[in-house]
Amino acid sequence: MIDARTPDADMLEALATAFAVLGRLQREAPDAAALDAFRSMITDWPLPNTEQAKSGIAEIRASHEAGESDELVRRDHDLLYGDSAAAKVAPYESVHRGVEHLVFDEQTLAVRQAYRDLGMQAPKLNREPDDHIGLEFDFVAQVLLKALDQLEAGAPTAPLIDAARAFLAEHIMQWAPAMIARAADAATTHFMTGVELLSLGVLESAATVLAGESGQAPDSVLAAELGLAAELGQKVPGPQESQASD
Repeated sequence: MIDARTPDADMLEALATAFAVLGRLQREAPDAAALDAFRSMITDWPLPNTEQAKSGIAEIRASHEAGESDELVRRDHDLLYGDSAAAKVAPYESVHRGVEHLVFDEQTLAVRQAYRDLGMQAPKLNREPDDHIGLEFDFVAQVLLKALDQLEAGAPTAPLIDAARAFLAEHIMQWAPAMIARAADAATTHFMTGVELLSLGVLESAATVLAGESGQAPDSVLAAELGLAAELGQKVPGPQESQASD
């Protein structure tokens, strides 16, 4: 039996695709081939209807028109997230929410447990923080894909939809909208600005589609964080199926 709160298959696929693609781009800058591929498919972006998504699509198109190279985008990504130097905007949940503003703090462990609850773990467990925004996006994508598999098999989807909803409300929406908005403001390329705006767009779409009850608006946490964000104006692996306990 299909839960009345479950999005249809097309919407689940659209959300999962957007979270997966953006999770990869948040984790690592694209190489030349991936950059061209993403810019060429932007007209078919699966969630194009929010204002943030429309602005993000325009920025990706501007990146193509400006001829931004993969080297330029890689440098911008590096400076934004501290891939090889100090970050303009830290991409880790614990840095934004922890009392000490450190990596591998209690929020990291809570995220790790959320992954474990669904049989997944970060790809570089204990070597890189589990709560990078790209990993958190990819986790939501994988949960939604599991829900899509269940839906297509006629099996219950509510536990997975509830898990995605809870992870968004308890983790991503507590810190990511404001962080992503700051990254959009700090980016120096059209491409990274577009990635950040598309990321805000998918969060807005998810907040609406995964609302707690059919037809209700997003809860106060989601709405407040999105409001703040609006004011501020090679495949990288995400969480993986656990192979063994650590």
